[in-house]
Amino acid sequence: MTHSLTSTEQVLGGYLHQDWPGEFSTVDAAVAAMINAEPRSLREAAASEIDALLARETDEARLRTILTDEAGCYYNPASEGSSYRDWLSGLVVRLAR
Repeated sequence: MTHSLTSTEQVLGGYLHQDWPGEFSTVDAAVAAMINAEPRSLREAAASEIDALLARETDEARLRTILTDEAGCYYNPASEGSSYRDWLSGLVVRLAR
């Protein structure tokens, strides 16, 4: 199933792509750069898409596959002891500010 993640792909795929660790020291630095550079309307649209995704998908493996394959996001929150659901929920709050 393909999800509508156009805005999410722009923000996550643009900052948390395969080479993001070479560009940013931490995921928080990448997210801060995204928030500072991208228009509020794009961030809010991405937050809405992520909210909808979290409402539909409960399986961590599916969330990982969707984020990687459809949004181009290569950050794995498990590397810092978090789940995709928890990380995405926190990201939604940051994007909507």
